[in-house]
Amino acid sequence: MTVSAKQRQWFLGVAFTLTLAAMASLEGKDDSDLAVVKPGKTKAPNLKKRGEIESEPAGDVSLAKMNRQPLPEDVKEMFPGKSWFVAPPPPKVVTPTAPPLPFVFKGKLAEEGEKTAVFLNKQGRSYIVREGDVLDKIYSVDEVRPPVMILTYLPLNVKQTIQIGESN
Repeated sequence: MTVSAKQRQWFLGVAFTLTLAAMASLEGKDDSDLAVVKPGKTKAPNLKKRGEIESEPAGDVSLAKMNRQPLPEDVKEMFPGKSWFVAPPPPKVVTPTAPPLPFVFKGKLAEEGEKTAVFLNKQGRSYIVREGDVLDKIYSVDEVRPPVMILTYLPLNVKQTIQIGESN
């Protein structure tokens, strides 16, 4: 059902008129039937037991009853704050290490009165090294003592060994 604009205006006008009439009828009434609370004159209920009510004057509030006892010395804060912050784990200390040796042992030659020569291979390139040599400016040959050869990775000064077998 649709309501026309004229019907809507008529309905709102009637509602407004009734509201004004209700307000006018209340203005002439006496305030004696309305409850008015005045300080010190009314009594507030005091519940002691269920169903038993004792009255005290509302204006006579004892300030001593409102004071609270101080907190004990060991209690610093009644409601301490809670933090949900979780510290991140300490960073892992990564110590740099030398890469694995790129050399493959191919053989050795030990001649009397001379240093032992060791034959190494790295990606198809052959090396003949003796104690004290430097390979590719990265590895230094420190010792050749069968069954091992000790090399030093120069950038980190880390010693590495390669197996060269026993002397014949």
